Amino acid sequence: MRVRLWFVLALFAAGQTLAQRAAAPTVPPIHPRARQTYTAILMWHDVVRGRKEVWFDVTETEFRAQMEQLRRRKFNVITLEALYRHLTEGAPVPPRPVVLTFDDNTKGLYHYAYPILKEYNYPATFFIHTDYVGVRTVKDHCTWDELREMQRSGLISVQSHTRTHPPDLRKLSDARLRKELLESRQIIERQMGKPVFAFAYTEGNYDARVVRMVAEAGYKMAIGEDWGSAGASPGLLEVRRYSIHKRFSQSLRDVERAWQKR
Repeated sequence: MRVRLWFVLALFAAGQTLAQRAAAPTVPPIHPRARQTYTAILMWHDVVRGRKEVWFDVTETEFRAQMEQLRRRKFNVITLEALYRHLTEGAPVPPRPVVLTFDDNTKGLYHYAYPILKEYNYPATFFIHTDYVGVRTVKDHCTWDELREMQRSGLISVQSHTRTHPPDLRKLSDARLRKELLESRQIIERQMGKPVFAFAYTEGNYDARVVRMVAEAGYKMAIGEDWGSAGASPGLLEVRRYSIHKRFSQSLRDVERAWQKR
């Protein structure tokens, strides 16, 4: 009797696994041409005026100097959307391509980063946690009106960073994780009026289950914090990104060296 029960349970579990696999969205592989091209995604958090509040803040003066380095050293700042087309279709990118991204939607992005981005005409992507839009936690966060204003400029794309920024998505139940992923995308699309295609893992933490549920929530691209060329990433839901707080200089050197060899 026990053997028969075990056999029935095993068949049920196998059936569930097959059903889950059948329901899982198909994510295209990274295009071979993209694997031959060095593209770097750079990540900032807050940009502040004067004294830094936390170690990973960047001052307005530092941020302007970084943008000037990109201009002077002839890097081409492309949109995350252009990078996605490159990774999926092999669409061409200009030499020395970099993508600028900002996590957490803090107010300094509106007051200090955005004016400098406009000055240099550099596009960027803001990854936001929707429950804190317009809310003060440790810091103030941009409002929906401010995000819409920046989006209307054509320079800023708003993408998802969960609802409440759990530090480790791997520790959430399926139901909680699904809520963080799906509802964040839906809220942004409703507020901003544009499809959301990209997701940034909070604190870079994910595993195979999280990746699968990111795909099931409708995201086409997801970004971590493992540094390196985006084209050399394991897949579209595990795209590499440089933290500028530790690797800004390295990211520029890596891109320059790769393109010098072409």
